Amino acid sequence: MTDLPSPEVWLVTGYALVLIGVAWLLDRLGERSALRSASWRTSNFVYHADHDAWKCHQDQWLWPASFDPEKRVIRYAGQHAICGRCPVKDSCSPTPGPREITRPVDPWPHSEAGRFHRGLALTVACIGVFLPAMSLFGARGWLEVLVLAATVVIVGSLTYPLARHLWTSPANAPQILPHDEQLADDATPPPVVVPVDAVIDRYASRWASDRKRF
Repeated sequence: MTDLPSPEVWLVTGYALVLIGVAWLLDRLGERSALRSASWRTSNFVYHADHDAWKCHQDQWLWPASFDPEKRVIRYAGQHAICGRCPVKDSCSPTPGPREITRPVDPWPHSEAGRFHRGLALTVACIGVFLPAMSLFGARGWLEVLVLAATVVIVGSLTYPLARHLWTSPANAPQILPHDEQLADDATPPPVVVPVDAVIDRYASRWASDRKRF
């Protein structure tokens, strides 16, 4: 009669499955925290992907101003003349300059915070693979080998999605925007250029809505 796997084997198997569950939980919590942080930074500003610009609650635009290659974020800025006359300037942007917003160009987890949380989750997941793999060397009987090997395969397959995003970094840096490193060497930063078609579209939409009232 074939002996059933020992309680120690089942304990290792269960512990490995718990660890991979904890790893995915940590990753999801990190992503959720990043989304909340981004929502807090942008307040109630709305991003318009068709113009690659933000619109504030005063119906004004923040256009792309520069790109930070180290943090891999695009910096959006309002116009000095408009922000300076804004009635909520003190609460929106208490600094002398216009309001600024940053947007990461890479999806989760390629940001600095994302890589930290993903690395933490991956460490926990690797421990979940390591434990049953090492237990294989002390396995007694083919049933224990089968249970431990299956655990390694299952936990390893769930670990792979956490690891594959960290092997490569996206190369989608916007080349048309000046880099912050270049701005540091210049005495005066270049002005924020507002796309003409975006301005026409904005005012056309605004006045069209006004004409409907008459």
